[in-house]
Amino acid sequence: MLTAQHLLKQLPAAFPVELELGGTKYQILSVLRFLAGRRIVLHASNDSGEFVLKLFAAQGKGQQEYQRELVAHQHCTRVDIAVAPIFNNAEDQQGVSFIVYAFLPQAVTLNALSEDAFPLAALFELFARCHQHQCYQQDPHLDNFVLSNNTLYLLDLASVVCLDKPLKLATCLDNLARLMAQFPLEQQEWLVTALPAYFAARNMALDPIVEQQLLGKISKARDYRQTHYLKKQFRSCTMTRYQKSLRLESAWRGNLAAALLDRPVEVLHQAMQDGIALKNGNSATVVKNELAGQAVVIKRYNMKTPWHFLRRCLRRSRASVSWYNANLLEFLGIATPPPLGFIEQRFFGLRHKAYFICAHIAGRSLAELADSEIQQPEMLQQISEIFEQLRLHHIYHGDLKATNWLVDHQQKIWLIDLDALQQNKKTGFACQHQQDQQRFLRNWPEGETRRLLAKAIKA
Repeated sequence: MLTAQHLLKQLPAAFPVELELGGTKYQILSVLRFLAGRRIVLHASNDSGEFVLKLFAAQGKGQQEYQRELVAHQHCTRVDIAVAPIFNNAEDQQGVSFIVYAFLPQAVTLNALSEDAFPLAALFELFARCHQHQCYQQDPHLDNFVLSNNTLYLLDLASVVCLDKPLKLATCLDNLARLMAQFPLEQQEWLVTALPAYFAARNMALDPIVEQQLLGKISKARDYRQTHYLKKQFRSCTMTRYQKSLRLESAWRGNLAAALLDRPVEVLHQAMQDGIALKNGNSATVVKNELAGQAVVIKRYNMKTPWHFLRRCLRRSRASVSWYNANLLEFLGIATPPPLGFIEQRFFGLRHKAYFICAHIAGRSLAELADSEIQQPEMLQQISEIFEQLRLHHIYHGDLKATNWLVDHQQKIWLIDLDALQQNKKTGFACQHQQDQQRFLRNWPEGETRRLLAKAIKA
């Protein structure tokens, strides 16, 4: 049986596991959230039913969060803001404080809802109610709100700030901006059309000047959120397992933890030997194989010569760059095979051989498609939308040859080979975007296909 302290430090390789907490035994079914050494949120059950267990380190930031959680729960309950009931809580039980929450029936996070089913007006009204009652969720990502039995609940109460005086309008707008920055950039117009619901709930008019202030704050909030998300890919958290030493730096998604945790380099080396070769170059070797029951592509970046090692050993490896860029595209909603991990071997801290792992997407490249397939309106529309997304987010791919566009069996397009990709929010991006367009069009000779593609990407 695991201890609560052990769970706070390191996740088990598989579930369910048994845990005793406050004299009660639970079966831990899954991890909902995790911040190593500080807090963990668990889905649990026993003969009495299902629960959400929230464990906090009983010192430092963990204990501060435990206290804030209880204060915010009491505040929200008093002013009738929907929060899950607390069944039990205790402070500093053998180094861990905990709260046992009711498991909300058929709860769905807002992140899991489509635009058609999204309760946008209800979300803005919830924010209005919080602001009226002198509190706000300072970490308003969409997984911190769940819909259960047509009621919208507020989660992660340790991140709810409760004040003893009315909130300033600037504070409310900052909080709204952080919420609206959680949505894709292309949904901003949809969000703005629903803003009156917030102001109506507060008996206020939506002033055009206030709206312009809010739009500026949203842009800054988007930049902050992206930076924060990408930093999380290089530390252990709910979605990522990360480690760094003089011999190794690695990060991978939790579903690969059981396969890679103990001997990651040996496992990947064997997978490279046993896999199906997709590319066998001097600087990179690419194979398809299976890890943890999932089809994956493993790309190994080789050191060709001692001189090549000297040039690369102090720079970020191309595996690390690919991991960062794949997470960036995934965050921005630009289709790329889901990144699963990277590993850098090190020699006294100097970077050596490196691996990048992503999900395998079965399909063909654009280079393998006939002109008649590329000329289909749906295909041209997808290509147009991808170039528009790259333009909106100032993304320069750097190598948009036809073989780096993967078309799956459902005719969805995925961008691959992200070694050279960069985001440029400074001057010079227009020229880089034009280079991407020109490199893309050079894949086809003069003719109808190239003309239609040029029109689609507005080149």
